[in-house]
Amino acid sequence: MSDSQPNPSIVSEHDEKVFTFAKGIPGFSEITSYTYIQQISPFSILQSVEQSDISFILLDPFSYFQQYEVEIPEDVIDELGIINEEKVVVRNIVSWNKIPQHRTVNLVAPIIFNLDTMRAKQIILQNTDYTIRHPLQPAKSEGDEG
Repeated sequence: MSDSQPNPSIVSEHDEKVFTFAKGIPGFSEITSYTYIQQISPFSILQSVEQSDISFILLDPFSYFQQYEVEIPEDVIDELGIINEEKVVVRNIVSWNKIPQHRTVNLVAPIIFNLDTMRAKQIILQNTDYTIRHPLQPAKSEGDEG
């Protein structure tokens, strides 16, 4: 399964749903339930149900990077119970900084959400040129105004 098309919204604005991460998110393996809260598109919040002080800013990568592609491994398809591609949503974790030019997004490790089973998993893409600190906003070249 590959996904290079814009994917469906997980929830409508200001709605929220709980997803289960069987093995947590790398670095947070003990936390397995997260609430997905839609914010201002294309951004959303993934907040731990168990520890409310743990949350991540997520980005719909296809809204910023039209050429972004994700190949979901067969074992992940099985683990998440993916049957319908239209019920799969891809999001990436953003490293936010108050200085816009320092904001980055992890394109190497997308989070795959299955809307049918309410299960999710962060995967690591193999053999890719994407980076874990990809600039969120394109750097301005000399001569750009603004």
